[in-house]
Amino acid sequence: MKRDSANQAILASASILALSSLAFSAQAQTSAEASRPDQSVATVDEIIVTGTRATGRTVANSASPIDVISGDAVVNTGAPNVLEALNLLLPSFNLPAQVQPDLGALVRGAQLRGLDPAYTLVLVNGKRRHTTAVVNYDGFAGSVPVDLALIPGDSIERIEVLRDGASAVYGSDAIAGVINIILKSGAQPSTLSLQAGATYEGDGAVYIARGTHGWSFADGRGYLNLGAEAIIQERAVRNPEIRSSYLYYPAIDRITGLPVRLGPNNSLPAGADPDPREATRDPQIWKNQGRHATDTYSLSANLGYEIDANTEFYAFGTYAHRKGDDTINYRLPNTVFINNPGGLSVYPDGFQPLEVIDEDDLQITGGLRGQIGDWRYDFSSSYGRDHLDVFSKNALNYSLAYPGAQTDFYVGARTYSAWLNNLDLSRTFQVGEREIDVAVGAQYQHENNKLKAGEPNSYFGVGVSGLIGYRPDDAVDVSRDSYAVYGAVSTYLTPKWFVDVAGRAEHYSDFGESYTGKLSTRYDFTPSFAVRATVSNGFHAPSLVAASYSNTNDQAGVLNGLVQPDSAAALALGSTPLKPEEATNYTLGVTSRLGGWRFAVDAYQIEVDHRLNTSPNIGINRSSGVPVDGSGRTLTNAQATLIDNLLQSAGYAAGTNIIVRYFTDVGDTRTRGVDITAEANTDLGAYGRVRWNFALNFNKTDLTRISAVPSQLAQLPNIEVLSLANQYAFKYRAPEDKQVVNVNWSNGPWGVNLQATRFGELIRYNSVTGGEYTLGDSVVTNLSVGYDIRDGLRLTAGANNLFNVTPDKVPDEARNAASRAQYDWTWDYSSPVGLLGGQYFVRLDYRF
Repeated sequence: MKRDSANQAILASASILALSSLAFSAQAQTSAEASRPDQSVATVDEIIVTGTRATGRTVANSASPIDVISGDAVVNTGAPNVLEALNLLLPSFNLPAQVQPDLGALVRGAQLRGLDPAYTLVLVNGKRRHTTAVVNYDGFAGSVPVDLALIPGDSIERIEVLRDGASAVYGSDAIAGVINIILKSGAQPSTLSLQAGATYEGDGAVYIARGTHGWSFADGRGYLNLGAEAIIQERAVRNPEIRSSYLYYPAIDRITGLPVRLGPNNSLPAGADPDPREATRDPQIWKNQGRHATDTYSLSANLGYEIDANTEFYAFGTYAHRKGDDTINYRLPNTVFINNPGGLSVYPDGFQPLEVIDEDDLQITGGLRGQIGDWRYDFSSSYGRDHLDVFSKNALNYSLAYPGAQTDFYVGARTYSAWLNNLDLSRTFQVGEREIDVAVGAQYQHENNKLKAGEPNSYFGVGVSGLIGYRPDDAVDVSRDSYAVYGAVSTYLTPKWFVDVAGRAEHYSDFGESYTGKLSTRYDFTPSFAVRATVSNGFHAPSLVAASYSNTNDQAGVLNGLVQPDSAAALALGSTPLKPEEATNYTLGVTSRLGGWRFAVDAYQIEVDHRLNTSPNIGINRSSGVPVDGSGRTLTNAQATLIDNLLQSAGYAAGTNIIVRYFTDVGDTRTRGVDITAEANTDLGAYGRVRWNFALNFNKTDLTRISAVPSQLAQLPNIEVLSLANQYAFKYRAPEDKQVVNVNWSNGPWGVNLQATRFGELIRYNSVTGGEYTLGDSVVTNLSVGYDIRDGLRLTAGANNLFNVTPDKVPDEARNAASRAQYDWTWDYSSPVGLLGGQYFVRLDYRF
């Protein structure tokens, strides 16, 4: 990545200033929270509710590493949504700029501690949130995460991020950690926020309007807090320009004057001249790298009512509507000419297909909590649903007759819903001088996943040249149930030694039982120094969305299919029904206080068995006249016969050109890492107050086992369960280190926030040479300045990526012949730095 001396100077200067302030801050009075709303971390004495069923735990005395981020900090990043804000605030959080194709570019997931996005459990007010309806089958294969971008940012009181396994407490998904979003409650001041910004190049504008209001009613026995947010995000394009030698239009035959198809890599064929329109073409015709366009509108509500002294009714929920489109690879006029010349009458210059989503996302929870005798109880019921209608627009289906046939298509719909019910009971027993917290509970969950086929023309023949419609054979309506019981005991064995034990048993109707346990402990040697540790096991249940998903499309006469793992075709090709991914977590850390500083160092190891990914590409393609396998390697006649026979056993007709794959267990991984955090408040007297935050993450993932090739595939040529490209994706998707330095200064009406984030090197697989290449590290600086214009009215201006840092370009030796023919250079667009470069914003906040 491009290095910038100014960025590195700021990072070094901030580090020196922070370290030099140690002596001063040791004498300074520590403030629980600086007066400006820019602070990113709540007071260390604030009660936390995530990761334990024990009462009275705080950040300061937690037995597990946990970050508490204020809602103001989320908004003040200037990021367009919660997902991107957390990427700026948390060093163990990684949001690749763009990994997924198709819908995965619009519905994004992020990594915690370098692991799959689906391994992070998301809660709202302590209750499990539903996942998206979209499964990714490239990038993070089989991952179905929670979409954090759909939660309104200004409705958040704080976010608790547990960096530890917690399946024994919450069940599936809590392998890398837990993100618990606490909504605003009570009669809080009303807020109104307006923000606008764009990139330094003037594109990719983002407009945000947010507001919240809290009421108290029934003589203070009840409250209602409402929030609303609108985010309009415009497109930004960062594709490189096309080489002038790479032609767009069919060539013109010198003898007949008629158009003829171009040669290899869009070169000029013999006996032809370039089309005159090549001289006036758009050199940046591809427009699918940068930022896609979305409109997102979201609402939140949080209600509480004290029925009597021992009973409270509560309800909360969020709703979001998102409409977004993402551009797919441009279809050049030469491509249209080859596949359906009549399409040139509709799109004489080719076309830019759009994949479009119209999404509605809802979660609503209600419950009663209170006390009966010595027992505290919490009974809740929660329903979540994510529904997407999917379209292909500005496209062609080459199997239809043009002109006259349609160009906009309904691709189909995806819907996932989850209904969750919990009963939690807890009480504190007094045994001598010792208090013992005991908690037990039960849970029932019903999940449903539906995929609705698109309109017939979307999948007819070769299907839409864009996002192909879902076929009737791919349509599903499936459900499953799960039941769980759990318990936890925590106490101080001695005045300095705290122990927290939890266990959980769970039954899923589709794959059976899972048993998890967790032991956390903390020993305070002194009031300012403690050691803490956790050992636990966990699991990630195969998502119902992934387990029931299939998709078949026609690519230039070759069928490409992702089939359900338990389908007859997949079983004949070596699949087995999906089982849970199983994890073992170890964490060992120390915490200390020195003067006004608080430090924590936590080392961890996370072993995950039965990692999910796609199987090898199984199939044959004879469209060029020479048989090749699913990886594009030439086959002998004997090898082609082997594959044909296997495909016939799976139900495919003899001679079919088809490539098939399915989700499967590909092996085991081990991730080791260290989190380091340091924070302090420094009172400068008449010169204001400074809050320092340092956070560092180092992590490394290794493959400890690769699954054996299924016996059904053992005789096939060139078959490997996990290709080198996929191995690198497991190990190196996220940088192995990330450091964040944040310095926040406030004095009177003024506030300045300076943040520098260093992203470590990225290692990528070189598919051309079979080796690897490295993208250098980068430091990205964010700066904002705020001023209180009058009571309650504040103006903030800022820049994210102040010095316009961009990722490294892919080395020429890692680019194939087609890429080199098309571009002078290409981006590596999976970097967390992103392609947009510098972005500025202005925000006006009003509290009343």
